[in-house]
Amino acid sequence: MTIRRTEGSTPVSLRPTTDTSAPAKAKNVLRVKDGFEVSRTGAAAGAQPTAAAAATTQASSTGATSAPVGRLPLDSKDAQQAIQTSLKALTPPLTASNLLAANKAGPTLAPRSVERDELGMTHVRLDRMHEGVKVFGEQVISHLGADGKVSSVTGEQNPIPAGLGNQKVKLAPQQAIDIAKKELGGKADKQPSSERVVYQDKDGKYRAAYQVEVTQIAGQEKPKKQNYIIDANTGAVLESYNKIGGWTKKAAAALQVNGTASPNVAIPDKGQVQSKINIPDGVTVDKLSVDLNIKHTWSGDLKVTVTSPSGKSAVLQDRKGGSKDDIAGSFDLSAAFKDESAKGEWTITVEDKAARDTGTLNNWSLNITAKETTPPPTDPQNPPTGTRDDVSMYSGHVDLKTKKEADGTYSLEDSTRGKGVVTYDANNKTTASGQTKITDDNDKWGEATDPARAKAAVDAHYGAATTYDFYKNILGRDSIDGAGEKLTSYVHVRNNYVNAFWDGEKMSYGDGDGKQSGPLTTLDIAGHEITHGLTERTAGLIYSGESGGLNEAFSDIMGTGVEWYAAKNNPEAKWNWTVGEAAWTPNNGTNEDGLRYMNDPTKDGYSVDNYKNYPKQTEVHGSSGIANNAFYLLVEGGKNRTSGLEVKGGIGMEDGLKIFGRALTTYMTPKTTFAQAREATIKAATDLHGADSVQVQKVKDAWTAVGVN
Repeated sequence: MTIRRTEGSTPVSLRPTTDTSAPAKAKNVLRVKDGFEVSRTGAAAGAQPTAAAAATTQASSTGATSAPVGRLPLDSKDAQQAIQTSLKALTPPLTASNLLAANKAGPTLAPRSVERDELGMTHVRLDRMHEGVKVFGEQVISHLGADGKVSSVTGEQNPIPAGLGNQKVKLAPQQAIDIAKKELGGKADKQPSSERVVYQDKDGKYRAAYQVEVTQIAGQEKPKKQNYIIDANTGAVLESYNKIGGWTKKAAAALQVNGTASPNVAIPDKGQVQSKINIPDGVTVDKLSVDLNIKHTWSGDLKVTVTSPSGKSAVLQDRKGGSKDDIAGSFDLSAAFKDESAKGEWTITVEDKAARDTGTLNNWSLNITAKETTPPPTDPQNPPTGTRDDVSMYSGHVDLKTKKEADGTYSLEDSTRGKGVVTYDANNKTTASGQTKITDDNDKWGEATDPARAKAAVDAHYGAATTYDFYKNILGRDSIDGAGEKLTSYVHVRNNYVNAFWDGEKMSYGDGDGKQSGPLTTLDIAGHEITHGLTERTAGLIYSGESGGLNEAFSDIMGTGVEWYAAKNNPEAKWNWTVGEAAWTPNNGTNEDGLRYMNDPTKDGYSVDNYKNYPKQTEVHGSSGIANNAFYLLVEGGKNRTSGLEVKGGIGMEDGLKIFGRALTTYMTPKTTFAQAREATIKAATDLHGADSVQVQKVKDAWTAVGVN
């Protein structure tokens, strides 16, 4: 995609100097524009003074003085000093003999961002360049201690053959675009972008290539910012991935609840056997059938009874069939169990009522179709004490920050957080745009008399504000870019749209179809999708392969973190390890089913929970279960289902989130693998707690349990 101004700068020629003295004074430092308007004092002009931007670090044990925390404008004195110090450490000094060659080759590293954290460390993220051309997905991060010296480096600089950047290639940029458009099919929303890059293929060979992005959002069930890496000489498509993840839909069979048991137990002559199936889902039965397989020499002697968790029983067969062998087939018991709760143990009892017969209860299964019910809404007439006088769909009573308009109404515009949190109505258009305000007469949102159209907006606004607060108070970060970036949300995108997504600039929420999902504005969905923005502004994890699985996992992790953070401050907000449960299948009477299960990723029948199974499931949502389960085990402790390895006791949610959040923003790069993510979290835990800490050991144990070493 076209990189927004907050993501960094156009590559520039920054070269190390042979001078080993202190960095040059600010007036002599090369200035790099990155979209910040910088005042004479080096502060961002016009930016609202936020708590995170104004915060200062505590003096460290090395005696470092306090300094601003957060993202630094690239042309500020502090950023330039950190950049120059990093370049001296990362590139060999130039001499008279190689100066000319270096000038012809172009820069090898270009600064993308500089951030200072609460530990007093400064992190310089640099894009790798070759002969003036960007190397796709390769970055180097220089980590400076509180003393201003480089303490460690993340990323590698593998040798690249000469000529891949400056030699003439066979394809022109437009030809690469034409290839990408043909691959995508359909009409692009806007003119595709093309950038010359150096690309390392799966065999480790570097190639001259183009990165082409083709956008299809309007009218698409799954919006696309499809990226193609195209060989600049042969036209071959080397890689393709969609930068918009979206909210992957499950099959419509989500209202089905099933359970199976295979006891393979002998039925004693003139005796009985029982078998049980536990149903964890608290749905209400609409239809129920039993599939049964019994081998028996005289089935007419058998009585078969099914009993629900409440104790209600129905006879499936009572000594019918005469001398016929076996009982096999499906039996409809809907009338007997309609409106029963499915949750709990169901029992089948097989009785042999006559002598001289033998048989075996091989297996049986329950097939339940849930009854559609509507959960009771929060009562807007009985708000809790305090300022939480706004009513959301999913989080109970909340406190929204709004703006009073000239006509006396209030709109969903919050100026108290960073550069703002705003929520608009997309008017059911296929692409969210414009600034249609959602208003309220008395600033008490969610009252029974309020327009139904405002309901989803309340949750979207609350979700974005809570995500901002979570980043600030748990991760120590001022919005997704570290500099207070405005968070913009649109509700009512399209009609009956079962999706929500971050498109690089804003959030778009569908209203759901009322069956698969309700409005996708829950806390964990908001946190998940906005975290795609955080990842985009920091590690930039490429949305394919292992880095793509990590991209999805970190959104699940931080989305669950947002839900947890809200529950700490709002007793009506609930959190758990299921992703998207509050919005998913809204009419089945339970909030226990969701899209993914971090405590048991295999529960969805799609995801994997261990790296040994990664080759079987490389799709990014399915492979996200590996890191999701590692995080769960780190926080709670427990066993990985596939490996059986146990993490004995967890470190708690807050420590876990801070470690994984720091790993994402500080130690991960676009092509980070699962193994490198392990190392990144170990480094983050070491920074926060020390190399010999319990937290570091638990991080290691968690990744080992999920097969990442």
